[in-house]
Order: sequence, then C-alpha cells, then structure tokens
Amino acid sequence: MAEAGGGGFPLPPMRLRRSLLFVPGSTPARIPKAVASGADGVILDLEDAVPPPRKEAARAAIVAALRAVEFRGRERIVRVNALDTPWGADDLAAVVPAVPDALVLPKVSAVEDVTQADAEVSRLERAAGLVAGTVRFHLLVETVTGILDARELARSSPRNAALLYGAGDLVRETRGRLVPSRATELYALSHVLFAARAAGLDAIDSPCFTLDDAAGLEAHTRFGAELGYDGKAVIHPKQVEVANRLFSPSAEAIAEARQTLEAYAQAQAAGAGALALEGRFIDAVHVTTARETLARARLAGLA
Repeated sequence: MAEAGGGGFPLPPMRLRRSLLFVPGSTPARIPKAVASGADGVILDLEDAVPPPRKEAARAAIVAALRAVEFRGRERIVRVNALDTPWGADDLAAVVPAVPDALVLPKVSAVEDVTQADAEVSRLERAAGLVAGTVRFHLLVETVTGILDARELARSSPRNAALLYGAGDLVRETRGRLVPSRATELYALSHVLFAARAAGLDAIDSPCFTLDDAAGLEAHTRFGAELGYDGKAVIHPKQVEVANRLFSPSAEAIAEARQTLEAYAQAQAAGAGALALEGRFIDAVHVTTARETLARARLAGLA
C-alpha cells in the first residue's frame, strides 16, 4: 500500500496490492478475464512466460490492451525483459508511451540495472509528453546478488513502488529446494521485506507454483501475510480469492483497531498516553498500527 516519493515525482494514489495476477502477453484473450478475476493488479508478462519467437507479437498485444482494455481501476503492470536482453529496449520503447501504471523489472541484481531503466523511462516519458514519474517500478528480486543487495536496490530510484520476491529463479541459483513449510525461503523473504520497509515500499510475495492444492496455497499465502508482506503475485485466477482474503484485515482485526483508537482517544482526553485494554498494553505504536489497519480495510471496501 506504500508509495515511494522523492525525486520531484508526485505520489500516486495509495493502492492495495494483495494480488497481482500474471498474464502472458502471448495470450491476450486472458487479459479481460484477469481484470474480471478481482485481482488488485494485472501483470502483463513479456519475460519468462513468452518464448523468444513470440516476444514481438506479445509486445504488440500488450500495448493494444493498455490502450483499449478497461482495467476497472486495477493496477496495470508490464513485466518487461531486462535491458541486457535483445528485447528489453524495444519493450520500454513500445510500452512506456501506452502509459502502464508500473513496470516489473526482472532479475535486478545491481543498482545500475535500475538506474539504467530509470534513465530510459525518463527519456521516453519526456518524448511522450508524460509527467515525470508517471510509470513506477516493481523490482523483481530473484537472484542471490539481488537478495544480498536488496536494501540498495530498494533505494535506487524514486520510481520504486514495490519489491517483488521471486522464489523460482532464486532457488535455481541457490540450488536449494522449495518446501511446503517455506523454511528454506525464510532468510530471503525476510531480507526483501526489511529492505522494502526501510525504503517505504510495498513487499510482494512470490507465487505459489502448485495449482491443485488448496490447503498448500492457503498455507503458502498465510506464511507471507503473517511475515508482513502486503500481497502476493499469483499465476491463476483461482488463487486471487485466497490472496485477497489473507492480505486483507480480518473482521476481528478491524474491530480491534476501532476499539484501540476509541480507547486511546478517551485516554488522551483524560491526560494519559498509554492504557491497558482487555489485558493488552496500548500506546502510540499500537495506535499507528490500528490506523494502518483501518486504512487498508477502507481500500478493500471492508470499513
């Protein structure tokens, strides 16, 4: 829900990013279905999901969708190919004038990966007559170097809105295994989360790659939510409901937040800065958390 500011860029509206649904650009018929899925954002993919012979056709389809499809307020995101590939520069040249809300920059491993993309997007915005900073960045942190340097990456551009943790490519580099408990991911998950929070960015969890295990999806998603992530990348519409539910404040959390704010207001009026409420110690930190909970609930239409 956070947005990065600075650099003279205007802050965009606060967004929920509970669920960001990937759609391959090579299957444009799925784009309206993705919009109808209820996902908070749609990631139109030009990278790993599209084989090289279909890159150009997928790029044209995504540009057409950005110009013609009604996204109903969903965040319109494009995962471009990296600039060090044969397709990256052409992706930016075609996509930026179509004004997506954000770009996913894949496999970012060095600050230079981001600053180079930032400079090129800035040039393309000027050429298209767009306000500087119109297009934001979601940095896909999915390499060993990227994990280790996540804090520097998070601060590398005022365009940055989120860090997206990518387990698939990372585990290939580490030679580890993805296990149901997610114990093998805990360090990387935590490191990306802390880097995002230190820079005031959202943190988005990796997809669950198992499609036919409802209990496994629930556990996978809950792990990221309880760790503190803001949302999750999803790869199938049937994963959206679980992500939206687990990354939204529960009815109990909303009621507790309201109760906390009411009690704290009464305590302040009486000249107290802290209080005990039903066996819980309440001070300014808990008040901030309660306000953030209610802000997320309002964005989700729950309060």
